[in-house]
Order: sequence, then C-alpha cells, then structure tokens
Amino acid sequence: MAADGKPLIADEHSIKCEAGEIPNISTKRLAHCDSARVVEVTHDGVTEQAIKFTIRPFDKRISDGIRAELRDLHEAVNGEETWYRLSTLLPRDFAIDSPHRLVLAQWHERVRDGMDSLRPPLSHRLWNGRFVVTLWNAERIEKNGIEGDGEILFDMPALERGVFYEHVYRIRWSAGDDGAIDGWLRTCAPRPGPCASEWKKTLTYRGATGYPDDQVAGYYFKFGLYTVTDFEVPFVAYHKGYKSGATAADVDADDPVFSER
Repeated sequence: MAADGKPLIADEHSIKCEAGEIPNISTKRLAHCDSARVVEVTHDGVTEQAIKFTIRPFDKRISDGIRAELRDLHEAVNGEETWYRLSTLLPRDFAIDSPHRLVLAQWHERVRDGMDSLRPPLSHRLWNGRFVVTLWNAERIEKNGIEGDGEILFDMPALERGVFYEHVYRIRWSAGDDGAIDGWLRTCAPRPGPCASEWKKTLTYRGATGYPDDQVAGYYFKFGLYTVTDFEVPFVAYHKGYKSGATAADVDADDPVFSER
C-alpha cells in the first residue's frame, strides 16, 4: 500500500505465528506464517491496521482448497437480521493478468450433522479481475444443481488496484421470501483517516438468503483469499475494519443512506 507514492507499511507481524489467539475469530484456515499478517500503516500521524492475506500455488490445501482466511465465530440464524462491514484492497502489483478465480469473502452455511455441504449463500468473488457478489439458496440448488457460479447480484468489470472498497451489508437470514440483502459501497484512499467518498447503494435483493432450518444450523462469515482452481503466482489482498452486529450502530453505519429500504 502507498499514498502519494510513498510506502505506508510501518510494521507487520504474523497472526498464525506471532499474534496468538484472537477473541471470537478462528485462525485454523491459515496454512503458514505469511498467510495473514497484521500490517500497521501510518500516514500524517494517523495509524491504522489492516490484514495482508497471501496464498501461494504450493501452499498446503485446507478443506480441498488453497486458502488464507479468518472466520468470525458468530453464527447468524434464520430470522435474524445482521449487519456486516469490511474494506478490501488489491495492491497495485496484484497479478491481475494471471488467471484466477478467487474468493475474497463469503458468508458460509454450517450444515447440520450428517448433511452434505451446500454452497455459500453470499460471496465476494474475483474472476480474472472481475468482481461479483453471488447468491445461493435452496431454490437455486433445486433448480440448477450445486455446480456453477450462482446468481450474480452485483457485478463490477474491474476492481481498481491500490484503493479500499468498503462494503456494508444488512442481511435478513431466511430460507423464505422474507429474506433480504441490502448492500452499500464506497471507495477510499489507502491512507489512514476519514474516507471522503460518498456511500452508494449497490444491491437490493428480496427472497431466500439461505437454507431451511432442517439443513443448516446457521451462517458464519470468512474473509481473506481462497480458491479451488489452479493458479501460477502468489496472490495478495488486504482487508481491514471488519465488524458485524445486530444493528447499523454496531458497525458504525450512521450515514442516512443506511436507513434506505
């Protein structure tokens, strides 16, 4: 990360090998010391932290994929409304021209004992530089099977490298028509401090956001980098500012735009 042509990284340390346990966060999806590193960034006297995630072609596979992810241990359930906030940056030297199908973040189902895995209800995906938000639910699997890309709810042809994309979501979890997803987005400079950009509502979805209670026990959130496809070069992404909670206030979503329905 850089601002005004100057590097911003002041210090960093490994989460897996140096940080120890993190309250309410699982680190078991980190394959090595460099999978996730806390990066301290200082600019004009203001300091913030981000997490630098790295996957490499020769990394040990975890659950059938190459991944560097942190998981929020909170599990939302059907009937619950949950707010989420996260910022993501691709570095300027991100290997955008090297073929890739990556997951940057995903809301994953936790199936009940004895049930087969399904598909993540909501995901942030990067397909050769194209950013999409995809949806899966029981109805879609019944109609189209469990393979494929899911329903695309939001599509951006290319992510600008070197800037943070900040996302806020309000999700009502449900296997029925009362489910809902509202999403907002803004872009921010990589330097610490207030973001001057305005929020824009990018996603309004009404319908099933998950699976029936007899199939799933709840939904949890993971962010980092993950792929099940072969790739040839290391990939790096930064995430910062992750928050979740039951209300907009829990994720500091106080702009009037977040009251839109």
